[in-house]
Amino acid sequence: MLFMDKIYLRYKLLIIALMISNFVFAQQQDTLSFLQITDTHLMFNLENYDSKVAHHRLETRGYRNANSNFKEFFQTVPLKTKSDFVIITGDIIDFHDARTNNGKVLAFQVEAFADFLDTFHIPTYLTIGNHDLFSYEWGEDKVIPDQYKTGKARAAWIRNFDVFREGNYYSRIFQVGKTTYRLIFLDDSFYLFDEEEKIVPPYVDKPQLHWLKTQLEESDTDVEIILMHLPFTEKSIEASSNNELYSLLSKSTGTKLILAGHRHRDAIMDIPQTSSVLVQVETDALVKDVNHWRFVQLMENKITVSSMGSTEQEVVISLE
Repeated sequence: MLFMDKIYLRYKLLIIALMISNFVFAQQQDTLSFLQITDTHLMFNLENYDSKVAHHRLETRGYRNANSNFKEFFQTVPLKTKSDFVIITGDIIDFHDARTNNGKVLAFQVEAFADFLDTFHIPTYLTIGNHDLFSYEWGEDKVIPDQYKTGKARAAWIRNFDVFREGNYYSRIFQVGKTTYRLIFLDDSFYLFDEEEKIVPPYVDKPQLHWLKTQLEESDTDVEIILMHLPFTEKSIEASSNNELYSLLSKSTGTKLILAGHRHRDAIMDIPQTSSVLVQVETDALVKDVNHWRFVQLMENKITVSSMGSTEQEVVISLE
């Protein structure tokens, strides 16, 4: 056998061995653990923007510690909790672009966050929040946000992060013992609707809604967890709201948990389903306190969600 053929054979055997070992690990893994944070509102190089906008976000809004809270969390909590990865459910940055003092528009916050996140070397999944699409300008003594550049902003997220390689919504499958978990990351970030449209958020567009339906119907045995930014409210689950996302999830017996943010609060709500109850957990903003995180464990027979800033279980969802 030629020398190069021997090397090629060894390479093939090594790849096969790695594939087998990974398969065995997946089968033997009895717990998958991750951390959820949300509403980090990171901002970079604010000296380049309108000083009134910068002052409002740092001082009036109280987001001065956004970047330091994020850094402290990533440097300590994943290691302390031995988590497999981190999920950020939207409002990762405070804005996509904003005007400068001379009236120009700068858009580099997504790219700056990508560089910032790379320094921590921790697997991280993302969902897009309303602030991740926002454009800011100053007027009438306040910051005026709009979402008119949603397409451009989403393109920046897709271009800069591998998790969005399939688009601005996606899913990942994890095997824990004999239980298959499907984590579904939605984009419900657009919410500035006109009153006459009569849309009650959370909202996802029709293509995403149809994609979600295929995800929920792909397997009769997997357990689905929804990650999104805007949570359901009491109003959005009323029949009169005609909320299409709720209508779809309420019929899904395999969907057990929603993790969300947006409202900067610690809240747990049971959402009625056809044959069971879907638990929605809202987590308060990390920008407010470095201890605003939750520890989630996926096991073969149950899901546990911690209270904020602790590994102590607050929610237990049985799969038996």
